[in-house]
Amino acid sequence: MEGEKEEISPEQRRRDWLRRLVAEFEKIEPFSPQWDVPDKDCPLWVANVESKFGEASFPAAKLKTSKVLTPRLLGAILGQQCAYAVWLMEWLSAQIEAANNGTGRLLTEEEVQKTEAFQDAFVKWYSALRRLAKIALCSSVDQSYESMSEFLTAYAQGFAKKPKGNMAADIGGTNFGIYVYLLLYWRSIENFKSVAELHSTLRQVFGEYRTGNLKRIEKICERVGLHLGKRGRPKKPR
Repeated sequence: MEGEKEEISPEQRRRDWLRRLVAEFEKIEPFSPQWDVPDKDCPLWVANVESKFGEASFPAAKLKTSKVLTPRLLGAILGQQCAYAVWLMEWLSAQIEAANNGTGRLLTEEEVQKTEAFQDAFVKWYSALRRLAKIALCSSVDQSYESMSEFLTAYAQGFAKKPKGNMAADIGGTNFGIYVYLLLYWRSIENFKSVAELHSTLRQVFGEYRTGNLKRIEKICERVGLHLGKRGRPKKPR
């Protein structure tokens, strides 16, 4: 009849819902805590580390280039991000507490300030992520049984991936903790004289087992383009 609204099909309702969720994901990007990575003076290797860190811990970054959006994909992404966010908040708090209590490696004043600043920024992003989760979970009830079931099941599976340990290496693969350290303290690392010095520092932070041997750290540095020590070959005597 004239004047009546055209009924939206379940498929169109699902597509509209998924696009709205993607838009909500993009809204929280400005709240994401920034590492000490200024665009102007950031070395290329730091940008490479940041990219790998994003791949390991923030799969939502792939949303813009994804060709197929499904309730299962977005549910898994949101659930995993929420789990990582909860864990990372706990990890940052534990690092500061351990340093203050003298039970962990003693951080320099600069390192403590940077960690606390990152934590403050992270709280804002975490709050925005919680808001997004509420929107997504509440709006899922307006979808079909199949879409809602796929989304909630995938969200639960992703959220269950919260690491049980309190080490950064427990999340996002064995290199995750090292990526975190490189991003937080890249300015200090730039002054290291060799990869061996970096390896020694990482062993103090993560322990010998989680850090691995020197060759492992050398491969990571090579992968991201981090070159420590003197560049080039020594000049030949005249």
